[in-house]
Amino acid sequence: MPNHVSSDKANLIVYKASAGSGKTHRLTAEYLSLLFASPFAYKHILAVTFTNKATEEMKSRIIDELANLASGRDSDYTKDLSKEYGKAEDAIREQARKILISILHDYSSFSISTIDRFFQQTMRVFTREIGLGGGYNVELDTGRVLGEAIDTMLYDLERSENEQLLDWLIRFSEEKIESGGTWNIRNDIQDLSSEIFKESYKAFSDQIQADIANKGLLDDYKKMLLAYIRQFEKESKEIGEKAMNIMLRCDLQPFDFIRGKTSPFVSFLRWASGEIKAPTATFSKLVNDVSAWYAKTAPADVKSKIEGAYDSGLNECVCRITELYNNAVTYQTASEINRYFFTLGILGDVDKNVRSYAAENNIMLISDTTELLNKIIQGTDSPFIYEKVGTRVEHYMIDEFQDTSGMQWANFLPLVKDSLSAGNKNLIVGDVKQSIYRWRNSDWKLLDEQLDIDFKSNGIHHESLDTNWRSDKNIIDFNNSIFETGSTLLQNLYNESLEEITVSSSLASFYTKIKKAYEDSYQHLPEKKKDSTGHVSIEFINTEENSNWQAYALEQLPQTIETLQDKGYDLRDIAILVRTKKEGADAANCLLEYKSKNPGSKYKYDIISDEALFIRNSKSIKLVVSLLKYLRNSSDSTLRTLAIYEYYKFKDQLTPEETIRSHFSASGDFPEDVIDNLNRIKELPLYEMTEEIFNLFKDAMEANENIYIQAFLDMVLDFSVKKSSDLDSFLQWWDETGQGKTIFTPDGQDAIRIMTIHKSKGLGFPVVIMPFCNWDIDHKLTTILWCQPKMEPFDLLHLVPVRYSQKLSNTIFAYDYLEEKLHAFIDNLNVLYVAFTRAKNDLIIFSPKPKEKAKGIGNISSLLWACCHSTAEQQGEKIFIDLSSSMDDKNNRLELGESSCSFIKKAEDVESEVSIGILESIPFDNRLKLRLNNKYFFTDQGQREYGTLMHEIVSNVTSLNELDKVIEKYRLAGVITTEEKIRVSGLLHEYLSVPKISEWYSGNYKVLNEVQILQPNGTFIRPDRVMIKGSEVIVIDYKFGEKEEKKYLKQVKNYMTQIKKMGYTAVKGYICYIVLSKVIEIE
Repeated sequence: MPNHVSSDKANLIVYKASAGSGKTHRLTAEYLSLLFASPFAYKHILAVTFTNKATEEMKSRIIDELANLASGRDSDYTKDLSKEYGKAEDAIREQARKILISILHDYSSFSISTIDRFFQQTMRVFTREIGLGGGYNVELDTGRVLGEAIDTMLYDLERSENEQLLDWLIRFSEEKIESGGTWNIRNDIQDLSSEIFKESYKAFSDQIQADIANKGLLDDYKKMLLAYIRQFEKESKEIGEKAMNIMLRCDLQPFDFIRGKTSPFVSFLRWASGEIKAPTATFSKLVNDVSAWYAKTAPADVKSKIEGAYDSGLNECVCRITELYNNAVTYQTASEINRYFFTLGILGDVDKNVRSYAAENNIMLISDTTELLNKIIQGTDSPFIYEKVGTRVEHYMIDEFQDTSGMQWANFLPLVKDSLSAGNKNLIVGDVKQSIYRWRNSDWKLLDEQLDIDFKSNGIHHESLDTNWRSDKNIIDFNNSIFETGSTLLQNLYNESLEEITVSSSLASFYTKIKKAYEDSYQHLPEKKKDSTGHVSIEFINTEENSNWQAYALEQLPQTIETLQDKGYDLRDIAILVRTKKEGADAANCLLEYKSKNPGSKYKYDIISDEALFIRNSKSIKLVVSLLKYLRNSSDSTLRTLAIYEYYKFKDQLTPEETIRSHFSASGDFPEDVIDNLNRIKELPLYEMTEEIFNLFKDAMEANENIYIQAFLDMVLDFSVKKSSDLDSFLQWWDETGQGKTIFTPDGQDAIRIMTIHKSKGLGFPVVIMPFCNWDIDHKLTTILWCQPKMEPFDLLHLVPVRYSQKLSNTIFAYDYLEEKLHAFIDNLNVLYVAFTRAKNDLIIFSPKPKEKAKGIGNISSLLWACCHSTAEQQGEKIFIDLSSSMDDKNNRLELGESSCSFIKKAEDVESEVSIGILESIPFDNRLKLRLNNKYFFTDQGQREYGTLMHEIVSNVTSLNELDKVIEKYRLAGVITTEEKIRVSGLLHEYLSVPKISEWYSGNYKVLNEVQILQPNGTFIRPDRVMIKGSEVIVIDYKFGEKEEKKYLKQVKNYMTQIKKMGYTAVKGYICYIVLSKVIEIE
């Protein structure tokens, strides 16, 4: 296939596409260029991206443009294609028509997919190599599999071989409790176990399994760690004790030295008590300099004593302790490995159980696809892969490359190299500044540096897309200044960390890495948007006046929405971006509550969100769940109290405080009619029970609760069908998984969109509101790093988990720590970049003002504050605005431009809305029922059918108090109607009230219903009912005919004979004619 590539370009083109720079437009242009090379070029092009939505968008864009070209409509690509291929416009349009027809008739070969789907398709042909059965399933819910694996692990703890695992789990629990964590060990283990899906773990998972299986190795390694730790701590303590003894002999106290109570010599007290803490810089200056030990104004006798102590060995103690801590790398390394050593064992066991579960159920986790394919591809050539897959791709187009993981790229690399070796054109598009998915294994370093290494011999044509087609002028200018200044400030802050340690050559590039990532952040304004203005507003909330700044920001939210509507914006133009789902839920609840309190307002506050509308937050759902828990165990006083509390809070629409005050002291229980109804429905199947509860309280439910109710009912039904209709199982699932579910809301409504910043990536909105613009720049201390201990004596294990903290800078893992710190800084700046670049016309930000005493930059709000008080350095053609000149320090606000709805609205944007009333539910006992089991439906044997049914019911009754429950179950199952229930109940109650019979159903006998008895000839007999009390046995046969028959006598006599042969002597037999209310004893 011919390649139309400019001679001045390499065949691998890398576009660095900043936000809003027309990336999709350029990708479409490149794809169309390849398509026009030959009629069936689409069969040999693979374009991959990372979400289904992006895939569909790209497919639609290409098909739409081909349709535009083919139909003669305007297209941005007509002239470019005409020029590239040297054809007239009519010829291009005719060729587009043919290409479009070919694609539509062979759509499955139109290969634009997610990277996961491509790997899955490739994996299908390698099932034999990876040991999977042909009918394996791909499991998307890794959380569910983790839960199963953890349950298995905990269940098997009593086994002797799991003694060490039990020790690890106890240590894990102690660590959680000591750090103020939860007591739910299962949830904690599940949170921890997400580590096994990190590529840093997966790359060594086989070796880790081998290490863990070697119990002797683990024991020896643990002993080695403890030996280093104890030796160091012993020496530190001994030096401290020796120093204190010298002071005591010289009639001195630590406070007698320079600086008195804050004297550096106080440290010896701590070391003597066993505390481990490195000497301060001030302490280190005491070495070999007695003049630094006392003040010039110190009395002569004190100076003399101190000089005596100096000569008596105290200086030696100062030198030794300083040297000890200066060479504490081995101790610190052992200490850090030991701190989290137990997690290695726990995760290894979880990983092993996950593998076992997958093998037993013939499933493959979606998260394992890349790793397994990586193992297969390693060492093979591309022709082998193509031969197995059955197709050959000549052009690769990889979008969002900054979100690609190391293993994913390792799988693609041989394929791209093969394509390039054949002279084919390939395309990679990405932006380091928009890499915000590192927690999903994405690695921006691939785009930043690895591509140049991998294709050094091939050459790469780099091109930067630096024109912003999305945002208005003030927003572009604001972002240019913020990220030029912000990247500089963060780089300087990070470099301070490097100054604290001895920097090796491998760390040299870290000094400029953040600035390098943002070197292309400056964006130009296109000519057609020169007259645009745009609006940026930042309010720095004074935390000294508003300690709960988040609550203050929420208070401003409704008013901000109202102001925007006054400016001409529709709700659909507005997006509220948050960092976490909890923040999204807070924003959603704020607007929903404000809307309910202001029903007559001329403004609208409707919202849609797939992340913020948690089902658990609904008042109706809280009530229903509390009642379900109460019905599961009505004897539990705590569950009863909680259910009563939720009932009165829901019924009277009171606050929690009002509920407690108004009802607990007064009634303390449900009303009688509620108790009766709950007792009536507690025997119902799960779904019917749940729907009945909603039905009981529907009159008090608000219309806006319908969406929550329907979503909850769908969850209950789905659980009942796919898993179990057991109430206890459902409530356990709800507590562990279900309560984290949110409502799915379709796009296209005139409503405010609330979403996380991560979810907003790739989207643009006329208005962006950030009510909680603040998060940490560095990691939390709970972050785990997987490190290779490459130095002796720690290299006996392949990989160890250590906790991310500054302490790692004095270990053999200093590089890992500093690299992770760098990643954290860039990750969090990238999140800010993605958020700020979503806005088209209006960007509104609420952020806490840093406290006066706050030092340095520790979070995004302090970074923003610093940027707004700084001036970016002008760089040639790059012109940066002075943000400090727009900063109003008196009111803690920055304002650029004025808010106005300047864009033209399309008529098709307006959709009609339909209001739906309260959700209606038909009572469970008044619904259409299907009789699912009727042997005589097509015959005229109604009486026989009736007798069979009665026989079945009686056979399920062991005592009289069970009769009504058994009949009701048959009615609920649709076997009998309400009318038939009344008839059957009357007849059987009459039968069981006969004196002799009522004794049989008193509960005094051991009852065996329809139990088979093996006869000597190998055949079976099955009496209807056998009752045993001591040595007495009574055998009964039920008959439902309206006349007596002698053949039944012989049948019952045979039952009696066989039972006597079993050793029972007192055996009586009876035939019960139930319809006739007659009992015949067999002589």
